[in-house]
Amino acid sequence: MTLAPVFLGSLGRRRMASLFSLLAIILGVALGMAVQAIHEAALNEFGRGVRTLAGEADLRLVGPASGFDETLFEQILRHPDIAQATPIVEIDAKLVGHEPLLKVLGVDIFTLARVAPRLLPQSHERTERFATLAEDSIFLSAAAQQAYGVQMGDPLPVQAGSRTLTLRVAGDLPGVGDGQPLAIMDIAGAQLAFGRLGKLSRIDLIVADNSSPEGLRRSLPATLPAGVQLEAPDAASEQSGNLTRAYRINLAMLAAIALLTGAFLVFSAQALSVVKRRSEFAFLRALGLERTTLIRWLLAEGALVGLLGGVLGVALGYGLAWMALQALGGDLGAGYFSGLQPQLEFKPALTAFYIMLGLLAGLAGAALPARQAADISPA
Repeated sequence: MTLAPVFLGSLGRRRMASLFSLLAIILGVALGMAVQAIHEAALNEFGRGVRTLAGEADLRLVGPASGFDETLFEQILRHPDIAQATPIVEIDAKLVGHEPLLKVLGVDIFTLARVAPRLLPQSHERTERFATLAEDSIFLSAAAQQAYGVQMGDPLPVQAGSRTLTLRVAGDLPGVGDGQPLAIMDIAGAQLAFGRLGKLSRIDLIVADNSSPEGLRRSLPATLPAGVQLEAPDAASEQSGNLTRAYRINLAMLAAIALLTGAFLVFSAQALSVVKRRSEFAFLRALGLERTTLIRWLLAEGALVGLLGGVLGVALGYGLAWMALQALGGDLGAGYFSGLQPQLEFKPALTAFYIMLGLLAGLAGAALPARQAADISPA
């Protein structure tokens, strides 16, 4: 530590060179952090838009095969990060005379319309207006009608425990795509028919506008009973990922280029510093300073500049991201995400990562010049 005043004093004397190195790291980290923050905020909002268009929930609470108590639904509705929720009972029903099982969803029609409208059943007969609330009515997708050879108005014998229950095909599911056999019933009728009174299989959720799926993942699990997990709908996640792949790759490349530019500027500043300080290093070597000690202190200089630049860089990066999102939106004015309002979130892990990148940039920029300085002959 006796050499600390020497090297810190050298940084103070070389104010412009030290400031240039610091600004280089701040610029690289800030640009990378800003691009990454915009990336995360825009993709979260774009994913929500895709799920909305597809009629999918943002997240869902899934319980064990036996289900969980339906009183959890009332607790979920009071959570501040949840805007809408709908309860669902899932049953793999055995149809009499058919081997493949049919997935039956017991739904609450009134809440389903606000969370997953693509699952809404439809009756083509005006006299069947209230069929969605009837306990003996069932609605089949086109694939299910074709697979089991039934159509609207036909009876559908279903095995419910030790007894056979006859349901009536009251309509179809226009929002469910081809090739997906699925059936919808009123949740009360499904619970009664299949012995699931007081039980739910899952709860589909829509996240509040002032929150995000990541925020809900952090706040909700602590209040959940054992066996109930929070997860994302697979179909919506895959569709969102496919649509945004090119956008994610472009933003990741921009962040990488920004960081590489910052590291190169640090290297240039450190290399120029070594050239200007040759006589200083030669004098220190003549006083008995070992090569390895000189290398360590020069690396410490680079690490100090890199750490300070990383901290200031992430702060500036968040500021730039906030201004860009406010002024231009998540697509930087391209118009792809028009109408969406991305929410910028502080991410501790990502922040620490970029601070470490600033530190590594300082070390990398000082490594080669430090070795060159250590080769200077004592004089």
